[in-house]
Amino acid sequence: MIDVTKICTDCGETKLLSAFRSRGGSQTHLYKSHCNTCLFKRHRDWAEKNQDKIGEYREKDTWTLAKRCARRNITPEELIDRYERQECCCAICKKEITITNSAIDHNHDTGEFRGVLCKQCNRALGMFGDSPTTLKNAIEYLEAFGNYGDGT
Repeated sequence: MIDVTKICTDCGETKLLSAFRSRGGSQTHLYKSHCNTCLFKRHRDWAEKNQDKIGEYREKDTWTLAKRCARRNITPEELIDRYERQECCCAICKKEITITNSAIDHNHDTGEFRGVLCKQCNRALGMFGDSPTTLKNAIEYLEAFGNYGDGT
């Protein structure tokens, strides 16, 4: 069997056809001229330069909010209610957040909705494995060395 290849017009590399996306629609037999790696780089570069456009789109697109909520088995109303009860701030660090730049925190074992966090605090919980013991150990470690970065 012969491996079919194609040259990416961005990076100039010859790659297997599986490294390219189909054009889609009625042209599924045709492939894009940029490999998947270059398409991803183009998208990432565009997204970094156009955060304002992405934010505007997400603010206007109620479907996106509904989709985010549906993945956590809550309604947009429940999310907004919790967000407002938290006074539009992250439940952990208390920094001001918006619905669009927030994370919907949930218990990974039960799937239960816990609150609205900034993305940084949500990632931190995940990196600590949602373990209170590990978090307590981290607190003890920081207290032992002082200079916490929060002015204390």
